[in-house]
Amino acid sequence: MSVLSPAAELVLRNQALFKGDLLMAHLPVSDGYTNLIQPLLTPQIEALHLLTDDWRSYQSLDQHRQYEARFMPLFQAYLGQDSESGLLAAYDHILLFMPKAKEQARYLIAQFLPLLKSGGCFWLVGENNGGIKSADKLLKAAADDQWSEGAWNLSKADKAKKSALLKLQLNKELSLPEPETFNAEPWELHWQLPEKDGFPDELADLRLTSLPGVFSHGRLDEGTALMLQNMPRIKPSKVRNRRVLDMGCGTGVIGLSLLKQRPELEVTFCDVSAMALEATRRGLAANEMQGQVYASDMWSDITDRFDLIISNPPFHTGQKTDYELADRFIRQAKKHLKRSGELRIVANRFLKYPDIIEATFGHCERIAETGKFCIWSAKI
Repeated sequence: MSVLSPAAELVLRNQALFKGDLLMAHLPVSDGYTNLIQPLLTPQIEALHLLTDDWRSYQSLDQHRQYEARFMPLFQAYLGQDSESGLLAAYDHILLFMPKAKEQARYLIAQFLPLLKSGGCFWLVGENNGGIKSADKLLKAAADDQWSEGAWNLSKADKAKKSALLKLQLNKELSLPEPETFNAEPWELHWQLPEKDGFPDELADLRLTSLPGVFSHGRLDEGTALMLQNMPRIKPSKVRNRRVLDMGCGTGVIGLSLLKQRPELEVTFCDVSAMALEATRRGLAANEMQGQVYASDMWSDITDRFDLIISNPPFHTGQKTDYELADRFIRQAKKHLKRSGELRIVANRFLKYPDIIEATFGHCERIAETGKFCIWSAKI
């Protein structure tokens, strides 16, 4: 049985407070969804909608007639339950699980606050080490932007196990306008690659777009920079276009850079993050490029074979490295490569990836390195 996080336990401890139409957003990947959601399916909840921007979270949700589950980067406010999406224009309760990135928290709060009914409650739950201790300031600033003074009340509803549940309630007498579709453009960051960093000349005018919550939001991380300085040479084919997979694409900077240099390539971008996929789509549009963009938990939704699989794999976070995921990624990558295809990854140089690559491919080549990062390559 999956163990609930302390934040999810707080939600269930206060479930009697949720009545009417409830939207739960940014559901964490690690929670046991049956344990969290089933207790909320009571007669006092008239409509339960679940929104997540993580493909792993979405795939873990049990599909049930009693609630609507959606995977999307932007919440579109539709009018009426009989709309195509099944989503409502306004809710009695909106519960947001605190994102790790404060900018993403601001972004999500700005989306959801206008969807409250008069007298409705916005709930923000999270753990102390995830930013909930200072989240009351985020809520207050967003509420000040949305409504006049005295239109709402902010309080700490509960706390336990180094977690907290915040409550922002609107006055019942407050007259609210009909919510509008959220515009994400003010939250976009547009940037270009730094000059004089050893990047190919063709990338000088590459336009990149990022959204809150995307890895390395609005900047180029050191590992990806090393990859762009040492891009693979893809031998042209007289009979077909070469196919490339940018695994864990983030803003899509690696795949976009390859397309900028070789427009004839067929590039597929995949990631678990709806925000990353949306940023990649916007990057493709900004550069007038074409590419396939998929949600996939590693190989879960990838069936094709490629001439090149390239990645800055996200299996290392802080002091913890998930070698089981890295092993599965590398071993299955071989099955998704065409004859003479190449796997090329960049990662912290102390990681044991070369051992896994050699065990899978029989060899591992070191392409380039810095004091912190290294690029490894293997070919079929």
